[in-house]
Amino acid sequence: MFQSDKNNNMSSILGPEIEVNGDLKIKGDILIYGTVLGNVECQGKVHTSKGSIINGNVQSNSAYINGKVEGDLVVREKVVLAKFSQLKGNLVSSTLTIEEGAKFDGLCNMQDKSSSVNKQKLNA
Repeated sequence: MFQSDKNNNMSSILGPEIEVNGDLKIKGDILIYGTVLGNVECQGKVHTSKGSIINGNVQSNSAYINGKVEGDLVVREKVVLAKFSQLKGNLVSSTLTIEEGAKFDGLCNMQDKSSSVNKQKLNA
């Protein structure tokens, strides 16, 4: 369930049978197949799979979203909203890719990497 990258950061996997009720704080990367009912704060990459659900805000260095997210997404680097993604919330990032089939309902604020994107507060 865990693996290390070249910087010795740990990666975690949240399986499809797991539901977390509460906030997650991750020092490395995380791959989410299951459900998170709370905020996700990640110092690495957040990767969500088709069928996954996050009901809360997400903060990370980068994100690949292919599941459902209901909450704001604040990412310091690149965000990919993949084919099966559903984002209902505001998005702040320096780079954004939206694949055909993705659904996005919210406001988008593009900022460069030198901005303090991780501290950005969204007002809808």
